[in-house]
Amino acid sequence: MNYPVIPLIYAANERFKNTIRFAVEFVDDVDPEALRYATAQVQRRYPYFSVKVEQEGEAFILAENDLPFVIADGEKPACLNSAESNSHLLAFAWKGRTVWVDISHFICDGNGLAPLVKTLAYYYVERRYGSGGIDTAGIRLTTDRIEEEEYLYPFPDAPIPNEDALSIKPKAYDPFLFEDALFDGEGNYAYNLQVPQRELMKYAKSNDGSPVSFVSVMLFDALMSLYPETEQDIVFQIPHEYRKVLSRPLSHDCLARVFTVRLAPKDRTKSTELLNTSLRGQIVLGSDESADIEAINGMLQLNAYMQSLPLEGKKQAIRALVAGSLAKNTFGVSYTGNIGWCGLEKYIRDVHLYAGENGRHHSLSVEVFTLGDAFSICVMQPGRNSAFVEKLIQSFARCGIECRLMSEERFHLADYKLP
Repeated sequence: MNYPVIPLIYAANERFKNTIRFAVEFVDDVDPEALRYATAQVQRRYPYFSVKVEQEGEAFILAENDLPFVIADGEKPACLNSAESNSHLLAFAWKGRTVWVDISHFICDGNGLAPLVKTLAYYYVERRYGSGGIDTAGIRLTTDRIEEEEYLYPFPDAPIPNEDALSIKPKAYDPFLFEDALFDGEGNYAYNLQVPQRELMKYAKSNDGSPVSFVSVMLFDALMSLYPETEQDIVFQIPHEYRKVLSRPLSHDCLARVFTVRLAPKDRTKSTELLNTSLRGQIVLGSDESADIEAINGMLQLNAYMQSLPLEGKKQAIRALVAGSLAKNTFGVSYTGNIGWCGLEKYIRDVHLYAGENGRHHSLSVEVFTLGDAFSICVMQPGRNSAFVEKLIQSFARCGIECRLMSEERFHLADYKLP
């Protein structure tokens, strides 16, 4: 069976590999035999991820790939869509206590990856420790009937009616960008933090906030502590998925529209409560359903136009779209949501999701995930310097929230070989 590709795949080039790396750090060293067993079960449960990219005429398609997923011994990821990964767009690696899942963002988003990671963790734990105390009702298993909407292309064939369309023109901002001097520029580094969910949500909900708004306020507070004299806008870019408006909750990839919210330097005098409420309001407006529909209809128009283009024309069209949508920002903040680990969390010390492009030099990328009763916050930056993260920990402490530094490391995202 062949699966249609999401048009974003035509934007791929040497600079835009668009890959994700998800790390699961277990409480014990990894058992390679249990990991091999778990990856084999993942391949059975998710046939729509067992694919390779092929060219068919002037288009790309995803064709079935029966070769086994690659499991690398070491932290270096295999190059996706190449012989290194058996031509898969998904591969695994492990070292010490950590298992990495490397996957192309062209076939999966964070919400689509989360169920796969839970399946992997379940079969690994089952083989290593047994399945006692785990609620399998919340985990996708090989015995399941695979729902069609898991793997179908999520976009409709015709435009969606949008009678309540809002005429909102994007505002121009002068965003604060981090100085190159703050970081050494020697590769990408991640600082992995954990904060108790109860402490953060108690503070956030009292001000009608959310994990994204409150973490964003903490980032703003830390930046103001580090750069008290800046007069530039602090700009956050936040992805908003199309699952709700498309009624596709099970889809492995619904894409996302990135919208912008901001805080001004003058906001530094406001209380945490007011900042949280302000950002939450901007996020609610940015998540407007009408804006989602407008963006989806625009993508349908682009896709229809692309069908008439030769392969190189398709690449140029989608790359122009990507270049125009990735505006400069101070922070990119993404939250996958509370996926629930069904009892697996007692075997897992930490999880973190790495994303973003290697060329990011002036902004920071932040991924928020959940693990048991904690939020896992991964702060990614272009170099090793803990100055900002130290300020961030202090910002949480001022709100009475414990923030623990779980690890710091140089991270790598998988390369991607063009078809």
